[in-house]
Amino acid sequence: MKLSVVVSAYDNWRSLDFTLQGWRLQTRPPDELIVAEDSAFPEVADVVARHAAQAPFPLRHLHQADEGFRKCLVLNRAIAAAQGDALLFTDADCLPRADLLQHIERCLRPGHFVAAGSHIDLPASFHQHTLRPEMINDQRVFDPDFLAAHGVRAPRLRLLRGGWLPRLLDRLTPRDAFVGNCSAAWRADLLRVGGFDEAMGYGAEDRNLGIRLNHAGVRGRRVRHSLVMLHLDHPRAYSRAAEVQANQAWNRQLARTGQTLPRRSVLIAS
Repeated sequence: MKLSVVVSAYDNWRSLDFTLQGWRLQTRPPDELIVAEDSAFPEVADVVARHAAQAPFPLRHLHQADEGFRKCLVLNRAIAAAQGDALLFTDADCLPRADLLQHIERCLRPGHFVAAGSHIDLPASFHQHTLRPEMINDQRVFDPDFLAAHGVRAPRLRLLRGGWLPRLLDRLTPRDAFVGNCSAAWRADLLRVGGFDEAMGYGAEDRNLGIRLNHAGVRGRRVRHSLVMLHLDHPRAYSRAAEVQANQAWNRQLARTGQTLPRRSVLIAS
């Protein structure tokens, strides 16, 4: 299996710096990584170029002009450009533990996508002032005792390392939902459903893709105890309640149909 990682980015280049370090440390390296930037900040390009020079895998940078929230478009462009058999989608502010892709490879099966589930948040006070590259290199930032010593409360059962218990907990907490912070799917399945719906703004656009994958017969597996990520928390000035509510209403309507294709996508042949 060839695995492509797609990291969505905007103006969060400091978080992206930490995140790309996390991907470079994977025990099972990605076969390629694409930073999909819905903007054109030179700081993002600088961070990508620096890590590309050191990464043991191809690291590419896709970007587009900032013309409002067009994350779905740049992600679809990344799907079109990706070379992997399977694609993992995540964000520039999501720091992966070193064994994440190893578990993706173990968990992903034909006819399924896999998802990590909800965030484990690192507050801005920690990741902006305390977090250092060496804490990622030696993986102590994923140690709940280390986090507690710095005033960060993290659920211990979400930071387990290997063994039978994370797999058991994954089976006890099933959920069929595609989540943007960490979900992986087969590229052929993504193309079959036309990728992300570019008619959607911020909020629940990832769930929309999962609903359409379900309609195409692709089921989701949540393995949040095996797939460990830390979210570098931040304000969400781009979130607009009316837009989120409209997206959620569309998803509820979509769930009652058998529709597999999005309303708008560059991946759908005209």
